[in-house]
Amino acid sequence: MTAKSIDYAINTLTAAVRLLENAYWESSDIQCKDRVFDLYSVINEELTELSKLSVNDLELPFEPITDNFSEACKKFGLLMNNLETWFARSSTVQSLREVLPKAALLVSDSCHI
Repeated sequence: MTAKSIDYAINTLTAAVRLLENAYWESSDIQCKDRVFDLYSVINEELTELSKLSVNDLELPFEPITDNFSEACKKFGLLMNNLETWFARSSTVQSLREVLPKAALLVSDSCHI
């Protein structure tokens, strides 16, 4: 895995959570909402654990803390594969397309979406 710092992970995951929250409210499809909320919850759980770390730890290499985040590659892939069909706004699709792959790479280098 490429060494990304904890600080990078926090910033990337925070951006992903914000975008997923907007995407959740933008969608009118209940299955889409369920998928978005599932990934949102997984990322938020990871962020909660990261917030417990010391400021001195921010430059250390990031490694997933929670089991749910460690296993989230398929969740990222499912969302990325359905962006155009689940979200009407092109700005939402583009923003998610930029941020989600960065967040997915925090799970594993093999998590290419």
